[in-house]
Amino acid sequence: MKTRRHLTATAAIVLPCPPEQALPAIWDIQNIERCEVKADRVDVHPTDAHAGSYDVRGRFAGVPWRGRFEYELDARGFHSRTADVPRNEATVEGGFVLTPLGEDQSTVIHYEQYVLVPWLAPLSGLVRAYLRWSMHRELRTLRTLIVDQQATPREPEPASA
Repeated sequence: MKTRRHLTATAAIVLPCPPEQALPAIWDIQNIERCEVKADRVDVHPTDAHAGSYDVRGRFAGVPWRGRFEYELDARGFHSRTADVPRNEATVEGGFVLTPLGEDQSTVIHYEQYVLVPWLAPLSGLVRAYLRWSMHRELRTLRTLIVDQQATPREPEPASA
């Protein structure tokens, strides 16, 4: 049986607000620490109002891990990938895309893409199931954060460390 080392997982949720109301929470990279199941600590290092890097420490299905990622903010959300390697060598990428859904709702699509180490490839089905569970939980937490904070429209600002 052939195993796949490339794994992509996606999840989406409807928000009770237009995209511009949700963008501030998406652009605040520090919110990864609040929402991401796999992240215990996030240290953000902006280079300008639309880009930077962040260091993450956490647990992936209980296994300790750490990583450094570069991020880019745009009008529809953000994208991040493994830092300190050429783009085509990134082993982890992900982000959020907001799209309007009528006048007072939006959809946030969350995606994560991995190149699994060879020894983990046979467990890709379990990894995918864990990712789907963690991403849905992350989106529910993000939804609560956005709705509770009643974010207001603004231009992206550098995330604070």
